[in-house]
Amino acid sequence: MSVDPVYKVARSGARVEEMRWRDRTVIDGILGIDVCKNTLDVSISSYTKVRTKSFTNSPDGWRHLLDWLIAQKIQRVHACLESTGRYSLGIACALYEADHVVSIINPAQIRDFVRTKLGRNKTDGVDASHIREYCELFKPSPWAPPSEAHRRLGELQTIRSGIIAGLTEWKNRKNSGIVDAEAQALAAATVSHFTSQLGAVDKAIALTIDNDCDLQSKRDLLLSISGVGETLAGVVLAELPGPDVLRSSAEVVAYAGLNPRRHQSGTCIDRATRISKIGNAVLRAALYMPALSAMRYNSAIVALVTRLKSRGRLKPKQIVVAAMRKLLVLCFGVLKTGRPFDAAIAMGG
Repeated sequence: MSVDPVYKVARSGARVEEMRWRDRTVIDGILGIDVCKNTLDVSISSYTKVRTKSFTNSPDGWRHLLDWLIAQKIQRVHACLESTGRYSLGIACALYEADHVVSIINPAQIRDFVRTKLGRNKTDGVDASHIREYCELFKPSPWAPPSEAHRRLGELQTIRSGIIAGLTEWKNRKNSGIVDAEAQALAAATVSHFTSQLGAVDKAIALTIDNDCDLQSKRDLLLSISGVGETLAGVVLAELPGPDVLRSSAEVVAYAGLNPRRHQSGTCIDRATRISKIGNAVLRAALYMPALSAMRYNSAIVALVTRLKSRGRLKPKQIVVAAMRKLLVLCFGVLKTGRPFDAAIAMGG
């Protein structure tokens, strides 16, 4: 099952926005935007004319871009830009609020699109043209901005990932055989600092979810699954688009890059099947430890593991991946149905 790998950019509401788009008036132009930290390079095609311009990536620059579109007598564009985190979010929201259609796509899609054209030059202006051409050809689905609570949850989860990385680094450094007492004390203090920050961000994440009825109800559904704790529930809520975006378990598995990938050509090449890893790496990593727990305590996953072991064809690591995939599908199932986890249903009973 293939799925458009938009990883972090598709959010709940995007599918509804696509249906609304079909009822909108005609698009006047196609706008490609190359987003940098400080600048926005744009390329627009309208009425067979192609124009380019550069703006600052700031509220003033966003306003100037919207005024420029009006000056060009363009009422509505289909704007397309790559996902670059907070750098792209501001202009995307400004265009959306001005009633333009916005699509945010994965940079890998533009990179591979340029390769098909044997593109040899790379500048901000050239990239904007490639993004516009991609939008004209493939007409990517419209994007809808996340809610304020969802956006805050995503930012807190990003901070948490950084803290975990720093904590792991300094724990390893502290235990690497440092001899000097002062250096050891400084390393211990750094570990203590990261530990306290981890507690603070976990508290902020829990408070964000508690203060939003939708997130709170979804978290409670996820916690009904044996093996899913507060940490995984928070990551799933921040990283996994809703059932209106990913409509089947196969799409969810592909979104996380846990779908099988076979490499076969002719009679000489037939490599072992592996997971594709073309998907959300944060979500994939977050599933690992909970899957190990679910392999012991979740009856649906225990049954899956027992069945796979009895066949004797898979290695232990492959069975863990299968458990990760099953756990993710269970998370998607409770969110889609709005019903708490039921082992009998999960096992087909």
